[in-house]
Amino acid sequence: MKESNEKINSFSLSTLVITLSGAPFWGILTSYLLYNSREATPISMIIGYILGLLISKTILTLNDKHTNLISSLKFKKIYGKSSIIINLIVALLSIFLYIFLCYRLSSFLSSQYLTEKPSIYFYLLILGLTFYIANKGIETLTRVSIISILVAFSIFIFDYTNLIKDININNFLPLITVSYKNIIKSSIIYALFSSIPPMFVMSIKKDDLIDKNNFNKLYYKMYTLSFISLFIAITFTIGVFGINLASLFDYPLYTVLKKIEIFSFLDSLENISVMLWILYSINAAASVLLCIFNNLKEALTLNKKKEKYMKISVMIITLIITFIFYNKYSYIESYDYIKYPFYVTLTMLIIICLTIIINKIKFKRS
Repeated sequence: MKESNEKINSFSLSTLVITLSGAPFWGILTSYLLYNSREATPISMIIGYILGLLISKTILTLNDKHTNLISSLKFKKIYGKSSIIINLIVALLSIFLYIFLCYRLSSFLSSQYLTEKPSIYFYLLILGLTFYIANKGIETLTRVSIISILVAFSIFIFDYTNLIKDININNFLPLITVSYKNIIKSSIIYALFSSIPPMFVMSIKKDDLIDKNNFNKLYYKMYTLSFISLFIAITFTIGVFGINLASLFDYPLYTVLKKIEIFSFLDSLENISVMLWILYSINAAASVLLCIFNNLKEALTLNKKKEKYMKISVMIITLIITFIFYNKYSYIESYDYIKYPFYVTLTMLIIICLTIIINKIKFKRS
């Protein structure tokens, strides 16, 4: 893997925000939002986007502290000897998020394309691919991200341009059929799912960016671009199917693409369009994994040989956790699954806020 002191630019790194913000939506969150906030889902997303901007500001505030240090070393500087506990907790939470992204994608591919094959085959393939990309380092990851974003947005524009004719405005009425409690609940969940994963773009020191002063501005722009695309996707899904039908599907954003038909004989184009979700998930998962690798390497002060063992250990732990949690129970089509990534992202936010507060108190005294 290339050393983390290799310089990259802010634009390349910030493109990872789009995939990290969007991957949980395409693979984990959509059906829950449609079920919980129904026609008001777009309203929940707008509120969630605003909350997400506040969370993003909090994340960037931490990133702007001690810019010559990677996050695990920031924890070491701020928490002292107890930082090892914080770093291990963050690493474990990150592994859970990595599992959510990989396993949800493998479940989808298995259920839609090879129904007779267990999803574990896809899962192992995805683990191998994301490990390969992460092991190549941040430069390779950002190059893959830029290409993936270009391909994904080309697919996105094609898909939703062709779906405009199928939208029925009446499907949005009445606008609010659920309680405000449900709307707020969906807003908070969307905010956490869309704004916490992008923190994993910070797998290198901010000082390693050749134009670090541009990073925060680009971060907000990419987060906003991600929101706009997701907002369009969910709005079109409701507009085409209506909420009663859309909320029944396990993968509503994929199912709506089956409506696309060109020249009355080109159909099944959703099988090409699904590349969008695959590209999002692969890039997001690789970003999380790279962040885990880099932070553990610095936190544990590992040489190259020990770093290899650490990476292998992370993948073994990933498999163990997977088999413990998902061997007996299918990680598909249950709204209960939403609570696990919710707890992970909420805990991460609490750690970030606590770290900022302690840093402020500690260095104000000094």
